[in-house]
Amino acid sequence: LCLATSSLMAKKITASEKYDRQLRLWGEEGQARLEKAHVCLINACAAGTETLKNLVLPGIGSFTIVDGSKVEPHDLGTNFFLDRESLGTPRAVKAAELLRELNEAVKGFSVEDDPVSLIHNNINFFQTFTLVIATQLPEVPLRKLATFLFERRIPLLVVKSTGFIGSLRVSVPEHTVVESKPDDPPADLRIHTPFPELSQYCSTVDLSPLDDYEFGHIPFVIILVKALEKWKSEHGGKVPETRAEKDEFKQTIKSGARNQDNKNFLEAVPAAMKAWMPTTIPSEVADIMKDEKASVNEKSTEFWILVSALREFVSQEGKGFLPLSGGIPDMHASTDQHVALQRLYRDKAQQDVQALSLHVDAILARIGRPGTISPETVKNFAKNSRFLTLVRYRSLEEEYTASPSQTQMITNDLQTNGNSSNLVYYLLLRGLDRFYQAHTRYPGVFDNNATEADVTQFKTAIQGVFSDLGLPSTIMGDVMGDDTIFEVARYGACELHSVSALMGGVASQEAIKMLTHQYIPLNNTFVYNGLNSTSSSFVM
Repeated sequence: LCLATSSLMAKKITASEKYDRQLRLWGEEGQARLEKAHVCLINACAAGTETLKNLVLPGIGSFTIVDGSKVEPHDLGTNFFLDRESLGTPRAVKAAELLRELNEAVKGFSVEDDPVSLIHNNINFFQTFTLVIATQLPEVPLRKLATFLFERRIPLLVVKSTGFIGSLRVSVPEHTVVESKPDDPPADLRIHTPFPELSQYCSTVDLSPLDDYEFGHIPFVIILVKALEKWKSEHGGKVPETRAEKDEFKQTIKSGARNQDNKNFLEAVPAAMKAWMPTTIPSEVADIMKDEKASVNEKSTEFWILVSALREFVSQEGKGFLPLSGGIPDMHASTDQHVALQRLYRDKAQQDVQALSLHVDAILARIGRPGTISPETVKNFAKNSRFLTLVRYRSLEEEYTASPSQTQMITNDLQTNGNSSNLVYYLLLRGLDRFYQAHTRYPGVFDNNATEADVTQFKTAIQGVFSDLGLPSTIMGDVMGDDTIFEVARYGACELHSVSALMGGVASQEAIKMLTHQYIPLNNTFVYNGLNSTSSSFVM
C-alpha cells in the first residue's frame, strides 16, 4: 500500500512539474478540461499537424486524425511529422504515431478514410468529438460539416495555409467565458459603496492616537473610506462630483498625512477616484444577465444556470451589486492591518459565494435538474463575475450567404484600404475554393508557374465570389492586380512550413481558449499575409 501510494504521489508530482508553466496560465480546472477533450483533425497536412502538436504538448486527452491520403514526396518538405520511411504509408497513421511520441499521456488514433466521403456518408462520426479542426477541405463538404457541427454546438476551426497566405475561421453558435483574464483588472474594493462590514471596520480605526509608524502603515483603503464618509457628512451625503470638488477631496487626503514620507497617503491620492466612481455591473455582464438564456430549463448549460443564479443574487442579497471578488492589491500597510483587511474582504466574498450557491441549488431543484454544480465552480464563477464574456458567432452558411451588413463591411474596408487590406487575401482564398469546386484541383497544381488558362479561370472564380457577396465588380480591379492573382495561383495550393507553423500556433491558441473556456477567443476570422508580415481579424 505504501509503495502504491508513493508511486501515485510521484506520478502526480511529475504531472504537475510537467505542466507547471501552463498551469500558471489556465490553472487546474483549465488543465482538467484539456485532459477531457477529444480533438479531431481532418487531414494531416503541415498546418493540421502543427496545430495538433500544440495541443498534444499541453496534454489534451486524445486526438483522432482522419485522412485517406498516402504520404507523398511533397509532404516531406513541409511536414515535420512525416519522414522518408513513411513514403507510401497512410498519412493519418504515421502522423498520429509521431505526434503520440510528444506526450505519452495523450491517446492518439487514426482513421484511414477519405474525409469528404466520411462527411457525405457517415457524418455522425464527428458528433463524438469535443472540437474539430478542418484543413484542406473543399467548400461543399466543409459547409456540410460546419452546419452539422454548428447545430450540435461542437466548435469547428477551419485552418488554411496556402503559400504565404493563411487563415483561420472559428465556428460555434456561442462560446461562454468565465475566466476571461483581463490584463490589468481593477481591484474590487467597493470604496464608493462599502459593504457594512468594511464600513464598520473602518469606523473603529482612530488615526489620532496612533504613533508615526502605525499611522504610516494604515492601508489606503481605510484612509479613503474614512475620508469619503467625512466628506459625505459635510456635503449632504454626496460624493465629490465636480472637478473642483474632486481636487478638494484629494487635497483633503494630502493634508491628512503627517509628513511627506507617508507612503500610504501617497497611495491614497491617485486611488481617490475610487471614492467617486460608483461600483457598477459592467454592461456586457448586464446584457448576459438579461439574455433570454438566463431563463433556464433542464437543458440549460451550467454557465446559464450560474448566470440565472447570479441574476437572483444581484436583485436580492447583492442589492444591485455582483459578488465581491475577495482579493485586495498589495499596499503599504502593516502586516496586521493588511491581514485584517484581507480577511474582511475574503469573508464577505465567501458570504456572497454561499448565497449564490443557495440560488444555484434552488434553480436546479426548480428545473428538475439532477446533480449539483461543484462548490469550486460556483466560487470561481462568483470571483470572476465581473469579467463574464459571451461570444456569439455567425455560421459558415451565414458567411457564405451574402447579407447587406457583410457586403457593406467588406466594401468599406476595400475602398478605404485598397490592395493593402488583408480582406483581399480572404477573397482570394475563397476564390481558390471556388476554382476547386469547378475543376477538382487548385490553380497551378500541375505547373508551378501557373498556366495562363489557370489564371484566367481563377479570375472567373474570384468574380463569382464577388458576385455572391454582392460586391461592386469595379472594386476587384482596384484591389487585385494581375500580379497578386498570379502570385496566389502559382502557389499550387502548396504549404510552406513557416506559414503552416504560424497558423498552427494561432489555431491551437484559439482551440485552447475553446476547450478551457478561458481568455476571450477570436471572433471569427483571422487572415495572415506572409507577403508583408501582417495579419487582420474580421467578423465574417
